[in-house]
Amino acid sequence: MSRLLLALCTGTCLLAAGPTIVAAQEWNYDENALRIDEHGGTISLVRGTSETVVAKIGVFRAVDVAAVVGRSPKAIAEATVFQRNYRPGTWLASLGIVTLGAAIGASRINGLNRAIPTSLTIVSVSLITVGGMKLERANRALARAVWWYNRDLK
Repeated sequence: MSRLLLALCTGTCLLAAGPTIVAAQEWNYDENALRIDEHGGTISLVRGTSETVVAKIGVFRAVDVAAVVGRSPKAIAEATVFQRNYRPGTWLASLGIVTLGAAIGASRINGLNRAIPTSLTIVSVSLITVGGMKLERANRALARAVWWYNRDLK
């Protein structure tokens, strides 16, 4: 049990590590256009033809996307929508998954009132749905923020 707790604490510390933001020197389109790269549960914002990673967004950590797209006011507005929805979405979906595990565990207990696993299942599906909706809203806002940033590059 202590090993599991140690692993969870270590994982939380690694996920909470802050992302790196790199500022560019010149402002031409080829070198400064952003794109989104997604792989392994991590979203990376990549800049230009040199493919410099300017921000990494993990499962439980978000970056100040507004600072990355700071040259465009409309991109900043979309980045704010991303930041407002990403973290709550991940937490709600995660809590829903944990609650679903509790519902499955409660359904295996003989003699337990059937209303308990049923209500846990309803709550978990609701949390996963709301979390998924917030994550979808965040991903759309991130794509729009990158689009506005690239559009406003000169």
